[in-house]
Parts: sequence; C-alpha cells; structure tokens
Amino acid sequence: MRATSLHLLAALARLTASAEIDTEELPDTGLDTSQWVTGEVPPLDDMVNLHDMQLAAKNALSGKNYAYYRTASLDEVTYKKNLFDWEKIRLNGFSFVNVSNINLQTSILGHEFSAPFFIAPAAKAGKASKGAETNLVRAAGAAGILYIPSISSTLSIEEISDAALPGSNNSTSSNSSSTTPQVLFHQEYIWTNTTRLTSELRRMENSGYKALVLTVDNVGVNGIRNRQMRYSSGLSETLHSATFTIESLAQLRNMTTLPIIPKGVKTAHDVKLCADLGFPAVYISNHGGRTVDLAPTAVETLLEVRRLYPEVFDQVEIYADGGVRRASHILTLIALGAKAVGVGRPAMFANVFGEEGVSKMIAILKEELKTTMQLMGESDVNAYRGNGTFVNTKAVERDFFGLA
Repeated sequence: MRATSLHLLAALARLTASAEIDTEELPDTGLDTSQWVTGEVPPLDDMVNLHDMQLAAKNALSGKNYAYYRTASLDEVTYKKNLFDWEKIRLNGFSFVNVSNINLQTSILGHEFSAPFFIAPAAKAGKASKGAETNLVRAAGAAGILYIPSISSTLSIEEISDAALPGSNNSTSSNSSSTTPQVLFHQEYIWTNTTRLTSELRRMENSGYKALVLTVDNVGVNGIRNRQMRYSSGLSETLHSATFTIESLAQLRNMTTLPIIPKGVKTAHDVKLCADLGFPAVYISNHGGRTVDLAPTAVETLLEVRRLYPEVFDQVEIYADGGVRRASHILTLIALGAKAVGVGRPAMFANVFGEEGVSKMIAILKEELKTTMQLMGESDVNAYRGNGTFVNTKAVERDFFGLA
C-alpha cells in the first residue's frame, strides 16, 4: 500500500512539474511539450526549428534570464512586426531549372563563409549556458559562419578570441578539407569614457578580430523594456555617449585600424550617409525592437533604400537582421539587397543546449536554405542578391509607403 502511495505521489510531482508554456503566438508546428519539465532543458531531438528553441529556452531558463533575452521596448510592436510581418511576403519559385548543385558560399568584407547568415551580437550568453560565448564561437567556427560577439558578453574580448578555432570550415561542402583560421568581428558601443573605448579597440585589434561592428542606435539611453524591468529595480543605466554624431563616427576611423560597420541604421537617409562617408558596410537593424518601438523592420528599410537610393547597393555591403527565424526570411532580405543576414536571439535560445544546440540551429538554417533554394529554382545564393524577381513585397509597400 505504501509503495502504491509513493508511486502516486511521484506521478503527481511529475504532473505538477510538467511544462505549460505560453507560446507567445509563435507558429504551431506540432511541438509536443507534454513531457517537458519546467526548469529543465528538454531533449535536443525535439528541436526541428528555431521557434522550438525559443520555447525550450523559455521552459529551461529562469523568468529573469528569459526576459533578459526576450525583452523589447514599450508595447513590443517592433519586436512583433519583426517576427510576423514575414506573412506579408511572397516568394516566387521558378520551375524547369537544374538545382542539383547548391552554393551557399558568401563573402563578407572579403572573408569567405559557408552561408549567408551569421550570429549577430547579443549580450550575456552566460545567462543561458556555463559555456557562454565559447559555445557560439566554436559552433560558428565548426560550421564556417561568422560570429560577432557583443561588447557586453559574459566572457572578455580575449577569452572569446582564444576560443576561436585554428581552422574553420568555410566551404559549403561538408566533406571539404579546406580550412582557414576562424574569422571573428566584434561589436562595440560608443562610450562616454573615451579611455575605455580606446582600450577596447586596441584589445580587439590585438586579439585578431577582423572588423568592428559599431552600434549607433543606442546612444545615451537604453529603450524602456518593461518585461525586463519587472526583474530589476528600474531603468537600466547606460554609459553610452549621448553626444555621438555622424562627425564622431567619421572621426572614429582614426582610432582603429579595423574596418568599421555602423549597426542600427534604420532609415534610407542614414544608409546613404554612411555610404557617402566611405564605410565599407552598413548594418540595418532595429536592435531587435529593444530601442525605439514602432521602428521600421529590415524589410521596410531595405525597400526604402531601394526606392530612394538604389545606388548604395553598389557602394557598400549591406547586412540586416530582425526577427529572422527561417531560411525564407534570409532569402527575402538577400533578394532585397542584403549581402548577409544576422540571427541574434535564436542563438541565445539555442545556447541552453550548449555548443551542440547552437550547431543544430546553424544546421537547421542551412538545410532550410538548401531546400527552399531548390524549390525556388535557383541553387546559387548569390543569384538572389538584390534580385526582386524572387520576392513580392507589394503588401508591405502598401502599408509602409501608403501606396494604393
């Protein structure tokens, strides 16, 4: 009798701990969470897409740590538009084409990578895994894609570069034996303390980073992020300079030997300004909806650039991010002119599984890309770049430009 009671109690405990997850209106792809236990990392085998990994992170992380990654500003309208405006896009597929040889190879600032997407800057990877940014460095290196660590990382500039692989497989082919040293860029803010800024720039140069991704949309103050504020004492302070201007950006080139990529550009005007100043690349981003709510999405900004200043696509490389969860999102941004596409939050969510989880995230996106490209009738990713025949954005244009 006592044994039966103990079994009943154990079953009741498991039932009590079983996960009930608010899916936040993410697409329902049939994920079964009934066997998940709240507070534990679920089986990696359950993960078949990037939405699954967000729900896994939500289940495994504390409310505070999940909110740190998930939070966005004010009513989170931009965050939601980033995720759901893809529904307005239509991709065009062409038949009667030989698509037997897939090429994902992409050049970013002259460095070759195995795919047209990269792990975008996101802070504090240690909130998801003890391996912190090391997991992201190694997974990116093994897969031959770019990783851009945040200056607000858990690990130091040097610790992250020390984790880089001596050889990184940058070939699309999985059985290629050709390897080159892993390439890393690094993100930076403009600090009020110029001594700190100068020191960090020297450390990045000495650690072998190949480019500086300079965030320009978070100066002086952070966005008001209610979701995160519930776990803190109030608004987070920032040491970012509030007096940073386009002239300051131009002057910064005298402070480092690294090529500078302005990140957080949200208007065609600013894209054109950076191009005219001679920067080699511009990174279109709304900071994941974490700064200005109601900011335009990457699709909208790229459409504005194509409409007002189409010549800039020949002047600079353009990168973009924001709500990217599928290969179809990557191809949309590339067809609108982006050279490469960033994936931020999903890498943090995948990191709850450690390096293996980040590697699986990369593999999922690569497989989706290959499949989608074959089904669309073009096997070379470079043929999509700036090619509007592959994408129909009329619904977005009607909303954004007010066209009839």
